[in-house]
Amino acid sequence: MTPVLPAHDYPWTASDPVEDLTPRPETIEGRRLVIGVGSNASADVMRAKLATVATGEPGPPMMRVSLAHLAVGHSAHVSARGYVPAAPYRAPGEILDAVGAWLTEEEATMLDHTEPNYSRIALSADDYPFFSADSAPDTFSLYASRHGVLTDPDSTTPVPLGSQAQVIEWLAARLPDRALHGSADAVCRRLGEPRIGARVSASMLSAGLARPSGLPSPEHETGPLSR
Repeated sequence: MTPVLPAHDYPWTASDPVEDLTPRPETIEGRRLVIGVGSNASADVMRAKLATVATGEPGPPMMRVSLAHLAVGHSAHVSARGYVPAAPYRAPGEILDAVGAWLTEEEATMLDHTEPNYSRIALSADDYPFFSADSAPDTFSLYASRHGVLTDPDSTTPVPLGSQAQVIEWLAARLPDRALHGSADAVCRRLGEPRIGARVSASMLSAGLARPSGLPSPEHETGPLSR
């Protein structure tokens, strides 16, 4: 089970120790590399999600990666916990610094079940080259939002991933919804109420604040959409 961490502090990645993220070659044989953004970039969160099926100790092997032509913004929906989650998108010329987890098929399937608003997609290292990563595979996976990424209607560049306070302020300037007023903690608590979260998610779409990620079609649908 994912640790219960403050929604307004999402994406919870600051405390992960770099020294724990250097897998030995023999530990990744037969595994696929899945790039984590948002909460999945946290070793603690990933290990907790996979605790019942993980075959590694203390969890799946993880490592830092840098990838070309990718960036991370915010998904155009509110999560069940009340925060606006992260979502990757195609960004020619950009470099994404992220975390990758080497997963077995069983672990990847388990992770799919924790991502009902995302689809796992396969990307080629020829199209999205690796930089500064040992043991780089020919292909890798990541999760793309099925809602699109937040983008101002007057811009073609998605809103970059920031704190919840930043994305809430951005939304409040564009959506006439009082639920978006106040501290990040207070707003996330309100958005965690299903009716309010669903309303704000719908408003993002009706106001034209979402655009497609530009990433390929999914290799695996993770199931019905769920807030």
